Amino acid sequence: MPDDNYPQSVVEVLDADMRFRRGVLAAMRSFQKSRPWSGSIEKRKEKSIRLHQALSAIYGIAEPKLVFGLIDGSSSGTSYYRPSTHEIVVQGRLSVVTYLHEFSHARGIGERAACRWSINLFRRIFPREFARLTHRGHMLIRPEDL
Repeated sequence: MPDDNYPQSVVEVLDADMRFRRGVLAAMRSFQKSRPWSGSIEKRKEKSIRLHQALSAIYGIAEPKLVFGLIDGSSSGTSYYRPSTHEIVVQGRLSVVTYLHEFSHARGIGERAACRWSINLFRRIFPREFARLTHRGHMLIRPEDL
């Protein structure tokens, strides 16, 4: 199924007019105001958990278990959603885009749509941070990580 394929680039999924379910933007703005990249790792995890709870409620899904693996500042690319246990595992870095992508999978969304939703939502709420990132295929990467 084509929707299960990753897009070849970030640009092909960008949509400035993309609409989100009622409450998503408010939840994300609250998350933004919490300054998700500041504070200790534990405080940052708490902020992520609050967003996770809010998005689960907004989408009316059973809250996936949110597991934090080794958070060592490395790539978040090893993060994943495991359908058999309905859990999201975040590893490497506490990446907002990666979390949103994996949350999409917990909603039953395939790869292309998960990229589209997560990238556009991140860009809408964090435009300055989005502008600083480099596009590598379908991923957004910090320039210092290249």
